[in-house]
Amino acid sequence: MINLLKNKDKMETNQIKTIIFDLDGVITSEKKYWNTSKLTVWELICSQDYLGINQYFGTSNDVSNVLVNLGEKIISSNFIYQLKSRAINSNWDLTFFVVCLHLVAIIGNFQEVQDDTLSQLLNQNDVDLKTKLNQLGQLIKRKNYNVEISQPIIEQFWQETKALKGAAVLEYVNFFISEKLGEKFSLFDSRGELWQLCYENFQAWYEGRKGYNLPDEETVLDLHSIEATLSTLHYSGRYTLAIATGRPRQEVIQPFTTWGLLQYFDPQRIVTYDEVLESESILSHSNQKIKLGKPHPFILFKAIYPEEDIRQLCAENFQLENGQEIAYIGDAGSDVVAAQRAGCISLGVLTGFGEGNEKIKKQQMLSDLGCDIILDSILELPNLLRL
Repeated sequence: MINLLKNKDKMETNQIKTIIFDLDGVITSEKKYWNTSKLTVWELICSQDYLGINQYFGTSNDVSNVLVNLGEKIISSNFIYQLKSRAINSNWDLTFFVVCLHLVAIIGNFQEVQDDTLSQLLNQNDVDLKTKLNQLGQLIKRKNYNVEISQPIIEQFWQETKALKGAAVLEYVNFFISEKLGEKFSLFDSRGELWQLCYENFQAWYEGRKGYNLPDEETVLDLHSIEATLSTLHYSGRYTLAIATGRPRQEVIQPFTTWGLLQYFDPQRIVTYDEVLESESILSHSNQKIKLGKPHPFILFKAIYPEEDIRQLCAENFQLENGQEIAYIGDAGSDVVAAQRAGCISLGVLTGFGEGNEKIKKQQMLSDLGCDIILDSILELPNLLRL
């Protein structure tokens, strides 16, 4: 299936010279990342080292059983869909969102804690967040809380953020929690103390530093078919292949080297989360606090103009000179929005998250966001490009 959705009569794919690939849901499977998010949320809510509500998601202390039996309760498939439909693509943000919404449900249901007690506990400046969570857990340990109390909160949050996309959704979290709890807590800030704790624990699970090794990375489709497609594109001599992803660099280079796929991409045009962090740091020295993760178009600009000055790429008036010659292929709302903001062609694929009815919803979501072309998978690229 190839759907030309926008400017159908004018879409000239023969003008394309550079194809930029997102990875997760396009080439790489996100299963390991989603499982990592689930284990991180489970640990922060259930472990005695943190909040300690050990049966919040159900009874299971074995990590493998947690993923098999409790995984959908911890982070549902619909939660992932809602996040991606709002152009949020970071699994660190996914983890942070879930922990925040569970915490606001738990705290909001604990009526015995007076406002000043809660404020004093959560606003302690000389105590780390792990200790704060442990102290909060000690206060509520007699309560028989379970995940059902979170569902109305989660549903309300998604209802209130229908019109928001990208960073605006992330920024809304603290406002939402403030409305629910009657006070603003800085630990819920975007990229704040709780986000950092989620990030650190996520990476520890992902890298096997928690005493459990998740299964190795997988491709979203048969590896041989993916390699044949990339080889066809590369050796046609017509295209430069690039990568623009929210993954850390090592989590791109290592699996792509193992799979034999790295050879097909221009090494100067592999842009990862490492470049995002580095560039944000550079800008911060000039008092420019800009979040450059998708759906911001920065990683696309960087892949197209790898030698250009960071400040120039992030200037408000920066534009592509040749948008119709560049296509960005991804599976999520953040990919479509990033391509639109960059001024290039957006190619959506239906691999990645969502099967059955969810896949139909995903196709509709990509279409509603204005995706130019929707493919079943990257395997249709040679046919689209008449190779």
